Amino acid sequence: MIVKNEEAALARCLESVKALVDEMIIVDTGSTDKTVDIARGFGAEVHRFEWRDDFSAARNESLRYCKGDWALILDADEAIDPLDYEKIRNACIHPWAEAYLMLVHNYTLKANLTLQDKRAVSNRSKYGEGKNMPFYVESQTVRLARMIDGLSYAGGIHETLESSVLSQGKTVAELDAVIHHYGKLLKDREEYKAKYYFMLARREAEKKPENETALNNLLQQALAAGQWEIALDAAAAITKLDVKIRPFVTYSSGYALHALGRHEEAIEYFDRLLNHEPGHVLAMLLKGFSCRALGNVKLSRRLMMDVIKLEPACLPAYGVLAELELGANNFDSARRILLDAIKIVPGEPGLYDHLLKIELARNNQRQAGRDAMLGLENCPNGGGSLWYRLAAVYLWEAGKREKSKSILDAGLKAFPDDPNLTRIRKLLAG
Repeated sequence: MIVKNEEAALARCLESVKALVDEMIIVDTGSTDKTVDIARGFGAEVHRFEWRDDFSAARNESLRYCKGDWALILDADEAIDPLDYEKIRNACIHPWAEAYLMLVHNYTLKANLTLQDKRAVSNRSKYGEGKNMPFYVESQTVRLARMIDGLSYAGGIHETLESSVLSQGKTVAELDAVIHHYGKLLKDREEYKAKYYFMLARREAEKKPENETALNNLLQQALAAGQWEIALDAAAAITKLDVKIRPFVTYSSGYALHALGRHEEAIEYFDRLLNHEPGHVLAMLLKGFSCRALGNVKLSRRLMMDVIKLEPACLPAYGVLAELELGANNFDSARRILLDAIKIVPGEPGLYDHLLKIELARNNQRQAGRDAMLGLENCPNGGGSLWYRLAAVYLWEAGKREKSKSILDAGLKAFPDDPNLTRIRKLLAG
């Protein structure tokens, strides 16, 4: 592992693997908190390394100290579930490759997270790790490798081991074991990483303007940082290197154009990708968003329905359908769409926000209060102060005074500075 200021996450990670591994090698790149003490408390061997804006350099330093035959590479905000211990052990004891691609569950509380051109899905996995997380985006990366001569990382950002394995004629295979990643839940850190990684990717691409990996990294980080024009330039540069359809590059061009409000151009890219890959859900979804922005309600509605047929748990499609129905004053239809989505994923706060919007639009305060109660029951950590206000008033008018006060107290605990909750508490107390 390489770490820096990971005292909040490190213990969980090391606890998750201490019964699996023979040694823990940690390279610290400048921690000023208790990271090193925590690592040593788990018996880890800790080495210092001066950070130089190069992830591969730090990773390779960590590999230099490994004494075992195999290396499992993790980050501090990750964990391994005991259900996968045996799979990992067998892959080392009875290997069918020199390196293994492992699945990564990137956990999120929101259904709208995407990584490259993959979207969040409902978490229905069998693992104890992440069991309380409603969604994750799945990715894949080499994290388990035999310590062959020449094993090393390449790339200053989004560093990879594959090339050092494949260049020696060795095999990389898939391993059905999961790394549970919690870092996407840390909003402030993710925002910082987006800016920092974009800077590193841009610097690398400037040094290697015709290197496809560097350009791909720049494209990915430009999207994460909201640098849409730079994303378009990176996608165009990749296409110049090789004109064949690359789903992520084509999708990214459409995504950036959509974000810039250039919807007609965006649709051209989404159509190009859908002609090549008809079931690309995110391309279909964003094409529907752009059609709606251009006023083509009929096509937008059809696309959202097609998305739901392909991916019944794609919540953004339900949200757009409900908004379209609400825009046509079809309140009951909009409500049915949202209730269908709630049956599939009851823990998504945005669905209840849509329900409240519908009922408040038609001045149905009682139903809005019931919906707010449902939201609080299914999403105790989601929603805003409006949920508590509506639920408390509904319960008070229904004669459930103590429960109403309890809801208000919970709301004030969650939102202590909300003046409306304070005002309602005083009114009901009087």
